[in-house]
Amino acid sequence: MQILFVATNLPVPPNNGQAIRSLSMIRALASSGHTLSFLSFANTTPPENLDPLPALCRSVDLVELEIKNLTERTDYLQRLKCLSGLKPYSVERFRSAAMRAKIQEKLTGGKYDLILCDGLYSLANIPISAIPISLNCHNVEYIILQRYAQLEKNVLKKYYARAESYLMRSAERDSCHRVASAMVCSQIDLEILRRLRPDLPVFVVPNVIDTDLIQPVEREHLRSTDPVLLFQGVMDWYPNRDAVEFFVRAILPRVRAECPDVRLIVAGRNPPNQFVKQFRSDRKIEFTGTVPDMRPYLAAATVVIVPLRLGGGTRIKILEACAASKPVVSTSVGAEGLNLEPGKEIIVADDPGEFARSVVNLLQHPARSEAVAMSARAAVVERYSHLTLKRSLDALISSCSFES
Repeated sequence: MQILFVATNLPVPPNNGQAIRSLSMIRALASSGHTLSFLSFANTTPPENLDPLPALCRSVDLVELEIKNLTERTDYLQRLKCLSGLKPYSVERFRSAAMRAKIQEKLTGGKYDLILCDGLYSLANIPISAIPISLNCHNVEYIILQRYAQLEKNVLKKYYARAESYLMRSAERDSCHRVASAMVCSQIDLEILRRLRPDLPVFVVPNVIDTDLIQPVEREHLRSTDPVLLFQGVMDWYPNRDAVEFFVRAILPRVRAECPDVRLIVAGRNPPNQFVKQFRSDRKIEFTGTVPDMRPYLAAATVVIVPLRLGGGTRIKILEACAASKPVVSTSVGAEGLNLEPGKEIIVADDPGEFARSVVNLLQHPARSEAVAMSARAAVVERYSHLTLKRSLDALISSCSFES
């Protein structure tokens, strides 16, 4: 099958959840014998090395666009303009005449069986054509905004988030009526999309990780160090900053009351200076910044924490921790959509006191920690390997009647 893969972000280097999912899908499709043409936005200074994209795709085309995280952009005038026009700013910021022209050029110059649209925002620039579109949903976007509005204390931000969530829900509903099929990370997201369009063919294509690359580490090498709590996540994304602040303010003091030597490592790119500054007085909290390889930090971790209160899709950071055979304590939002058994393969707690007690229990009872970690590793190898992704994509394509 000839596939045009249209993205908003380069999946290289694969150092965040979206990039890991996108690159895993490209690898799986290429390994199944499909021919891919890749097209994406890229910042004004894209990475010099695009490997492995050139080896996996027949062509790789980039369109320049300054890409900033939504939570890092102000653009107040444009946001108000979109709001007054009843259009979601989240989508409108990706509209690009240059990208639309490039997509049209590819469609005119080649014969494609399928356009794989890597996220809702990619769909904004795809012209009308007879070629079927399959939408890869990293998240159900309006749900994230809805949750943000529930937590936000600033009245203006709260009402803006509610309005944007409403507009995004409308945009996602319209998108569901435009595409031939959709892919989601979990059964939960499938049910949400089905409410937007009941007859839409939706397939669960799970987030996966390389369980051969991420292996358990010998715990004997770690016993002489202080216990380490690890949080993984890009820090230019507000839900991750909210999770860290929530943990430090509401949970960490309770943990230290029982385990005073515990350290917290926050591993992820672009932590804002103003955000980091508020934690500098605590010498046992470390922000790493960009991490080229998470495995050394996973090796050092005693317990991995995922205190998320906002988000969508499924958390690759949890899968990585489980693959490394590390016990994970997560909120319900953090663990949402993952086929992991609470209490056996992951510990789930939402109340700050309960979350702290769960962490302390694992720190103080190594046998319990080991049992959860081993069960988690076995579950991820069975349910979230690259082979699982390949089978899911093969089922999607074979189940849909795409015209040649």
